[in-house]
Amino acid sequence: MDDTTTALLPPSSPPPRAPGVSVDSYEPKGMSREAFQLLPRKQQKRLMKQEMWDARADEFKEKQRQKNRDNRRRRKQRVREGEIAPRRKAEEQVRTGHRFVIDMDFDEKMSETEVKSMCSQVQRCYAANRQASHRVDLHVTQLHGRCRQRFDSALAQHSGWSREHIVIEDKEYPELFPSESLVYLTADSPNVIETLDETKVYVIGGIVDKNRYPGLTLEKAERQGIAHGQLPIGRYVQMSTRKVMTVNQIFEMLLRFVEVPDWKQAFLDVIPARKLDNE
Repeated sequence: MDDTTTALLPPSSPPPRAPGVSVDSYEPKGMSREAFQLLPRKQQKRLMKQEMWDARADEFKEKQRQKNRDNRRRRKQRVREGEIAPRRKAEEQVRTGHRFVIDMDFDEKMSETEVKSMCSQVQRCYAANRQASHRVDLHVTQLHGRCRQRFDSALAQHSGWSREHIVIEDKEYPELFPSESLVYLTADSPNVIETLDETKVYVIGGIVDKNRYPGLTLEKAERQGIAHGQLPIGRYVQMSTRKVMTVNQIFEMLLRFVEVPDWKQAFLDVIPARKLDNE
């Protein structure tokens, strides 16, 4: 028995609880008690958790199906009440010439929690592009390491995502686009983006860093010899906190500007009210 045992457990669910059961008193189903006791304690725990999960798998799956049904009902209700936009088919959207990249080349600089957050932000970017009246070409590059593992396990549904709304690559963006067309969006750049040029490809750094790595994306852009710039947030709105945004917020601002186009409106529509200085 090896580490592949744990891969069978649903990544997003905790192991089922069984009060009073420990490896010392557990009666294994797939082997004799004597053989079980010969295993290292860590493997005993894994086997016990796996067998306990198998015993409750159908119950768990039904709960998940009911949860998904409830989520779909709530979403339909929110769409009817105008709280959120409906998902649109590609043919129902205006396809623009704008291209954006989420650069996932920072896996080793994030904690496990930050990796999960980053993957969730990519999900939100995909959802935003699905809901927009004007869709853009969205690429995710350098998906590797723990982020790739999470997409292949907990977010395995990404294999069914529409390529009209997102394309996931394991390559670097300079391999996909001419260097002269690339513009890295970074708050550390002294350059300010005035408008969005359809001949350019705008790169967003796919990292949750809590400000631990100042200048990281700017340094990467300069090392690669590509252009860089920051969004003109300070020109249009006053922030009560620092100007660092999540990846999905940056993408949603860009997407909104493509639709409007008005930077102030795009920022106000996306930036949470708590981050704005209303004085």
